[in-house]
Amino acid sequence: MHRIALLIAPLLLGGTATAQTVSSPGYDVYVEFLWSKTPSGALARQETRTFALEPGLDPQVCVVVSNARFAITAVDLQAVDAQGSEVTRRTYPDVDGSKRCVSAELPADATPGNWTYKVRVNGLDGVAGERSIDVFRTVDALVKHVAQTMPGLPYVLGRPNYDSSIPPASYNGELIWVMHIKPDGTVSKVDVDTATGIGEVMRPSAVAAGMISLFPPDPKRAADATFRRHLSLRPDN
Repeated sequence: MHRIALLIAPLLLGGTATAQTVSSPGYDVYVEFLWSKTPSGALARQETRTFALEPGLDPQVCVVVSNARFAITAVDLQAVDAQGSEVTRRTYPDVDGSKRCVSAELPADATPGNWTYKVRVNGLDGVAGERSIDVFRTVDALVKHVAQTMPGLPYVLGRPNYDSSIPPASYNGELIWVMHIKPDGTVSKVDVDTATGIGEVMRPSAVAAGMISLFPPDPKRAADATFRRHLSLRPDN
């Protein structure tokens, strides 16, 4: 295993953002939300903290269950809306706790708001872990909210994928990249500012992560607008 510290440092606006998966004792559960399905062999993925119920999207929920006291053979994923009502629920058999990404299953007629995805394992009733996400009716509503409440920040932030063939102990280094943002919110190019240790190997992944990031459109955005991201990797002690 390796420890990752992800520092979000926009040059447009100072600030940081963090997210936490809540796990139960006896498990380490990690839940990640993706804006879209990651193509096979991709160097990066589109991590997000917001979903939209708008048809035509393919948002994903990824689950990892580690350090359990027994073998993991099935994962149950339940989405609950802000009122506590179940939106969707599905069991995925034949899993071993390693990362599994599945459709977020967002019904178009569901109620927007703060939803919680709850993870159960092996048919047990207790919730092993959970994580919440803000769900909007449309992409336009989502983008408007992000622009108003978190100016300068992206609503989709690309994240490098990690090569499982590299020994965990080798994940030691720093990687800093800078995204150049166009008025329409897409990224025109990515500059790697710093790459040391494993960061040197992950340069292509950093560029790929930057290029798939998405920001709210802003016709008044400066021509030299940029967003800086810092990835720090350390082996577990």
